[in-house]
Amino acid sequence: MLLMACLLAPCPSGADPGPAGAWATLTIKDGRVLHNARVLSDEGDSVVVRCDEGLVKVPKSSLPPAATDAIAPAPPKPAVALGPDMVMRPFNPDSAAPEPEPEAKPKPAPNPTPNPAQAQRPTPGPVFKGCTIVSFQPKPFQSALGCEEVVIRNDGEAPVVLFPGNIVCMTAAGTRLGGRYFIEEGFPPITKRREVVGAQGSVDVQVFFTNGPIDVSGVQWAR
Repeated sequence: MLLMACLLAPCPSGADPGPAGAWATLTIKDGRVLHNARVLSDEGDSVVVRCDEGLVKVPKSSLPPAATDAIAPAPPKPAVALGPDMVMRPFNPDSAAPEPEPEAKPKPAPNPTPNPAQAQRPTPGPVFKGCTIVSFQPKPFQSALGCEEVVIRNDGEAPVVLFPGNIVCMTAAGTRLGGRYFIEEGFPPITKRREVVGAQGSVDVQVFFTNGPIDVSGVQWAR
């Protein structure tokens, strides 16, 4: 009986001697007594103890000094080496490479749309039936202001018959006006539907285009 009493008597430190991390009785600072206590895991600031009372998590600060000294320190967790891709770096907006903009494809040149009026209209040449328009100038006829005095020279070896429609005038606005008739001055003046230019000769003929005033920029052959 005396030997049993000596075995059950608590140590001054509050923990019975035994293997490291194992006690017959363990008195913690809050007054609880754990019987047949054994440390299952060391969690750094606390330990998990299996005892007759069950599984108990005890802070190391609540253990008596003898029990704290008997517990092996928890092995340090292995450091995980971080690769260069795992290291967090501060974001610098200036270092971010801008995404290249897609190259704009050149638009195909539109096919020119033919103008039917221009396609059907022949380009007037400087010579028509061997005749050349030498000069022109405004010359109104009575109240008709849209008239031009035109000098025509025939370089051919035969007379040439001309009609008012063979001559057109171009206005500054780009309008084409065809001759309507020739005017022969006299008393009274007469209008004519034709004019003959002799071989190797020239005529000074007045052409009526319109009654109103026009700003003529050129006179040429209709074809």
